[in-house]
Amino acid sequence: MIASRPSTSLRALLLASTVSAVAVPDFSGQQAQIPIQPQDHSQGYQFDPLLHLPGISPYFDAVGFGLEHRAPEGCNVTAASYLVRHGAIYANDKEYEEYIKPFLWKLEQYREGWSGPLSFMSKWQSPIEEDKLEELTPSGAVDAAKVGKHLLERYEDLVPNTKRILADKKSRTYDTAKNLITAWAHNDTVEIVRVTKNKNGAMEELIPHKSCDAFSKEPGAEEQKTFINMYGASVSTRLAAYMPFKLTPKDVVGLQQLCGYESAIKGKRSEICAVFTDAEWMAYEYAWDLKYAYMVGPMNPLSPYLGFPWLHAQSKIFQSIDENGKPGGSWPDEQRFFLSFTHREVPPFVATALGLFNSSSNAKEQFPADHINWTRAWRMADLIPFLGHVGMEKMACERGAVSGDGPGEFIRFIANTAPRPIPDCQTGPGASCPLGDFEALIGKGAERHKDFHKVCDKKNKNV
Repeated sequence: MIASRPSTSLRALLLASTVSAVAVPDFSGQQAQIPIQPQDHSQGYQFDPLLHLPGISPYFDAVGFGLEHRAPEGCNVTAASYLVRHGAIYANDKEYEEYIKPFLWKLEQYREGWSGPLSFMSKWQSPIEEDKLEELTPSGAVDAAKVGKHLLERYEDLVPNTKRILADKKSRTYDTAKNLITAWAHNDTVEIVRVTKNKNGAMEELIPHKSCDAFSKEPGAEEQKTFINMYGASVSTRLAAYMPFKLTPKDVVGLQQLCGYESAIKGKRSEICAVFTDAEWMAYEYAWDLKYAYMVGPMNPLSPYLGFPWLHAQSKIFQSIDENGKPGGSWPDEQRFFLSFTHREVPPFVATALGLFNSSSNAKEQFPADHINWTRAWRMADLIPFLGHVGMEKMACERGAVSGDGPGEFIRFIANTAPRPIPDCQTGPGASCPLGDFEALIGKGAERHKDFHKVCDKKNKNV
């Protein structure tokens, strides 16, 4: 039985790195929060916009449900598999063209006339290099190494036997993988396999949306536009007194995105982050949760079809280890820790397939375009920051969660270091899922969504 140790929080590991969460000295200047003191029931809470930027924030640990990050008492992690988004890039090309570049062009035409909270804009320079838009930034490389260190400390008995990891053909995923393993003493013996062809369904597991002709990034665009026009007009009116031209709603989004990208690129909080109110940041967050819900989440019937190939493949690896003592396929016989590097769309597919970020109050969450759904469980800032990841752990436990249960094996899911219970299976230690129940769940899901090629290749919109 492989022993496990308490995991070192990734937030602690990133204190000296680019950007962290609330109450980290790098940005807020405040020390870690302490238990409630007399007459101070707020515990010094301070809103942090960097925790509300789906898809473009520097990495931070998710809070999750408050479950212990280390394996539950009496349990040892015997195998683990992670799907990791690439590290910080200079900018997403589509977001840059649609939101950021038009604002930057206007900025160059109007360098005078800025005042109040925007006075710094008269001399501010964009850190985004157009010829490097989707390349990994230096700070993204540093953070990748820190995540690699965290994973090594979390799985100190598993990582040293890792000889092969996967990445797709994009430079940002490969460079993230290359930098992440620098934290491992045996990094020179780790092979990074670049998946460029759909051999044995490899692309369907790693980048399923690239293997699905029916997938489009357009779903949710109209709903998002409606919501952005509504809150963006209000922000533009509020800021009009401090600037030489009137912001369009898209300019507002571009300026908000520069808060995230500049913070990620420079490794320190952007001045732009303080320009907007907490409510305006929550509106920005909802605009993108709304978009992702329709594009890669529960509002897109394709999402579970695109999430199950990875889940099914990892389940088969774990089963093969049980049955043959080897992971099977092209994996080295002794390997028990598996890493695949991908893009922002894929962790939400997996989460949707399992219901990890779906509400318990409704089978299908509501995403109105005229106001914020504050009670939604679908919050992508907690899943897809740069280096965001979803992982599954196989645990051997002395007993189950129910008193008197004997030894058993369980599966637990992790999203940005925080355990995430599967809504339909959480009766094991630490809200994990008994292995047999998990295999049955994945089997049913894989059968229900087996027509990947049919729904994708024939562009069947009525899944």
